Amino acid sequence: MQLTVKEMELLCVFHAESRTATLEAVKSAALGAKGHPRAADLNSLAEKLSQMQEGDNVYLAFDVV
Repeated sequence: MQLTVKEMELLCVFHAESRTATLEAVKSAALGAKGHPRAADLNSLAEKLSQMQEGDNVYLAFDVV
């Protein structure tokens, strides 16, 4: 699973020991973040975590500047 730098930042903040617990934390934060500048990143991260399967790897994609 590929994450953007912004999604990885949020993953570090909301990591909760398991994918399931982390997903719940991210979803909860996304519900309370409507209108927040990072709401789209939270929703995107939640979607990606929802699709993740057991044993999947996560890697980071940097923006080309």
